[in-house]
Amino acid sequence: MLEEYNNIFEQFQVKVKNGYKGRGAYILDTDKGLKLFKEIRMRKEKIKFMYEIEEYLHNKGFTNIDRLNVSINHDPYIEEDGTLYILKNWVNGREIFFNDEEEIYKAVKNLAILSKSGTNFPRGSKYKNYIKLGTLCTKLNKHNVELVRIRNKIRRVGKWSEFDISFLSSFHYYHQKAVEALSLMEASGYDKLIEHYKKKNPIIHGQYIHHNILVGNKKLYTMNFDYCNIDLPVIDLYRLLRKVLEKNDWHVKLGIKAIDIYNSISPLSTEELQTLLYLIMYPEKFWKISNYYFNLNRAWKPKQSLIKLNKLIAQKDKKERFVKALQKSLAK
Repeated sequence: MLEEYNNIFEQFQVKVKNGYKGRGAYILDTDKGLKLFKEIRMRKEKIKFMYEIEEYLHNKGFTNIDRLNVSINHDPYIEEDGTLYILKNWVNGREIFFNDEEEIYKAVKNLAILSKSGTNFPRGSKYKNYIKLGTLCTKLNKHNVELVRIRNKIRRVGKWSEFDISFLSSFHYYHQKAVEALSLMEASGYDKLIEHYKKKNPIIHGQYIHHNILVGNKKLYTMNFDYCNIDLPVIDLYRLLRKVLEKNDWHVKLGIKAIDIYNSISPLSTEELQTLLYLIMYPEKFWKISNYYFNLNRAWKPKQSLIKLNKLIAQKDKKERFVKALQKSLAK
């Protein structure tokens, strides 16, 4: 099966010894080490941006990443018959355990180092499509509008599902939280923070969660920079924390310690800590579950969506307790 790609492998200048098919990709044993090979649906500009970001991080000492390989034409992809292919360095490893405190703290330390390494990216102006600084409030406002649209759509439906009923019964609470978090962010030092980081072109991973953090050879590896862009580093921290805390029932000491560890390596300003607080306050998971359910097809996986929504609602009080603890911690 791999023989059909021999021409592509030659252009990447690797000799494949053997390989096997994984989830949407091939893992290859080559003369240049372990590689991941796959077809990719991404703009060439974005692939080049991703390549330059990985090279910048690697040159700054953040080396445990799945660097893109370049072809004989010096491009980080091969195009054949209108299809794009990429080849990346790979490592045999497992996803990090988000129920293991020590591994969580290692992931936080690793992210803090990534954030420090990713500042002052010199090529940001070349890739303006991937500069997201200053778009956060607009994005959250759009989510708020979508939540209202979903509610109105349900009200017009004659027959309500269990999901519809659960959504409607919890809508007021979550929409109120969404409006409050956005209002607080707009009234905070967010604009000042953006102006500060416009001079630094900070790289963020974009999806720094357990699926993209591997443990192998007793080391931590940061993989899959597909969602990387130029934005506030604290957004990466927020995404990591939200995933960790959701999986650990919003454990207060765990979350506060994780923030302290990050802060000890990559110090957070008052404005960054405020932004982190308001992002955690914002009910993004409620929006995400609802948006997925209604915008794809209400008939698809309704049980799975209902389970996720009910789990979210069940954690409501524990999340409130965490937010209050974080507010108290930041007020010191």
